[in-house]
Amino acid sequence: MIKGNEDKFDDLEEFVDNLNRGGEIEFFYNKKKYSITHPESLIAFIEQENENSLKYFKDIETLLKHKIEGREIRNIVTEIKPFFRCF
Repeated sequence: MIKGNEDKFDDLEEFVDNLNRGGEIEFFYNKKKYSITHPESLIAFIEQENENSLKYFKDIETLLKHKIEGREIRNIVTEIKPFFRCF
């Protein structure tokens, strides 16, 4: 089944699979907007409208350890609210 842009992730495996296929995700978490993109063989993470929050990761595992509001991304993937997702 192909999910729509706004469908939540069912589990960590689905989130990782999306990123492994080059997927980009924009989402809300606690009323803040975030983006995950893939520039130049890296993974970029940013809180939108906060350019100081931009971080680059060499792999998905490192990204999953990154914390948003004190919680690792790996532990909130089913709670985020995507408003754009593609691959």
